[in-house]
Amino acid sequence: MLLLYLFITKKKGEGRRMIRSVRGYLMMLAIIAGCTLLPMNFCKSASAGDAAPTFQDVASSIYGQAVGDDDSGELFVFGLTAKYTGPDRVMPGEGKFKNIFYFLPVTALYYDPEHYYVSTQKVEGVFKTDECVLCHSIQTPRIVVDWKASKHSKSGKTKAMAAEQVVGCDACHGNNHQELKMPGHQSCAPCHPQEQKDHTTGTLGSHAHAWHIEINEFAWQLGKPGEEVASCAQCHGIVSNRCDGCHTRHQFKPSEARKPESCGICHMGVDHAEYEFYYNSYHGKILMMEGGTWDWDKKMTPKNYRVPTCAYCHMGEDGNHNTQNMSTVYNHMGMFQVNRGAPRYKSKRDAWIKKCQGCHSPRFAAEQLYAMDEQINISFTKWREAVGILVGLYLEGLFDPMPADLAPDWTGGHTMNLLPGGAPRFYNVSNIERLAVEMIVYQVTAVYKAAAHFSLDDVTYNAGAFPMDRHLIQIKDEASKLRRISTLEKEVGIEHKAYDFWKHGEYTDLLTGYKRKEGDVLSKDECRHGDHPCFDEPEH
Repeated sequence: MLLLYLFITKKKGEGRRMIRSVRGYLMMLAIIAGCTLLPMNFCKSASAGDAAPTFQDVASSIYGQAVGDDDSGELFVFGLTAKYTGPDRVMPGEGKFKNIFYFLPVTALYYDPEHYYVSTQKVEGVFKTDECVLCHSIQTPRIVVDWKASKHSKSGKTKAMAAEQVVGCDACHGNNHQELKMPGHQSCAPCHPQEQKDHTTGTLGSHAHAWHIEINEFAWQLGKPGEEVASCAQCHGIVSNRCDGCHTRHQFKPSEARKPESCGICHMGVDHAEYEFYYNSYHGKILMMEGGTWDWDKKMTPKNYRVPTCAYCHMGEDGNHNTQNMSTVYNHMGMFQVNRGAPRYKSKRDAWIKKCQGCHSPRFAAEQLYAMDEQINISFTKWREAVGILVGLYLEGLFDPMPADLAPDWTGGHTMNLLPGGAPRFYNVSNIERLAVEMIVYQVTAVYKAAAHFSLDDVTYNAGAFPMDRHLIQIKDEASKLRRISTLEKEVGIEHKAYDFWKHGEYTDLLTGYKRKEGDVLSKDECRHGDHPCFDEPEH
């Protein structure tokens, strides 16, 4: 009947739509067949005493495509007949947990070059800048164009330099072509010592420790395969270990770093959406309308800029490269509750009010910040209500699955996600735990960050308070179902055991917890963050 309809229809558009419907229908049949064949094939193999076929084997029988390695270049139907091979080139992690995790080469080599980069150049010789420019005008012409447009290409000096000079290729990369360096912030220090000093003086939560602590010692990085979290490490690495994350090579313009787009590379997304929140504020809207006419080479003062930007607030007129200098207190991206208006933080609150006085009255600024405090406090009441429900379920053993029924976490244990040592995570948890973690990591923090950046809609409707309402309802709904199911199971004498798919699977078996061995954790002497304490340790 479907083919007959396609034949007699007079509207080509309708015919094309129906063809797509037929394809969808056939695809649905294939999926249903797969769901039917999967248990049959497994049972058949088990009864015959043979090894059970893999999921890929079953998919192969459905789609008629041979199983193959995922790096072979074959086009695998929905990826269902591919076997995961994993990266064949990785670099070891760093610090006391370096035996537990690894980096993809690009992550280590280019985002922590001081500790990983080794030149593989085959060209021999010692070269001067004009010789580098001659060759690279052909090899990598864009970087030559950018360098020529930069201040580095013109004779000049900073306060730290004894005389005017051109900062050429050899100043940053060296002149021996077989021993070339990939510059980090250490390479910039001879000419920019104050900026480099500012950059490295931040504490936990600052750019300075975004890599050497927050990547190398945080469970969100350590618990997963390195290729999955490579982008996390790259954002943290470029802002921690290099200077061109904010003013990109090879122009290195301060004017570029003064614009929010520079910060937005990392400070965006559902768990740290400062960039989006800023542009949803009046400040951001005015910048979008007028920013193209401003002179971004001028210092960041109220007379030069009609609205503040990230650098205006967090670096100031003097360009302090410790962007944490205006922060009140480190609170794990907003996941820890603190009242920034408390008397103990009066000097910081006064500093923020003074910062706003470029455009606003002290009273308006103080009231705006007070509103932020109260919006944050009310958000934590929903979070605590949700956690109270979870704790009750956990103590009664009603999570499905319970922590012991999951794959081991990165420590090798089975700690509840929200308890000390559990390290809040979005994976390898029960559904109700995942909902709770989304509340604190995505929504509670959104209230704080949106309020701090004056994004009215995001505090409530879009990202913060009202999405929290939905999650709280979902948590209560899930809790209700878990309790009702438990009651029914007890009535009929069923003792439920969590299904094995919570503990094992093609992806789940790759998690770090399965690979951790005795002796994998090394001495903190292996860490590379100087005298600063390791994460969750009071002193080094």
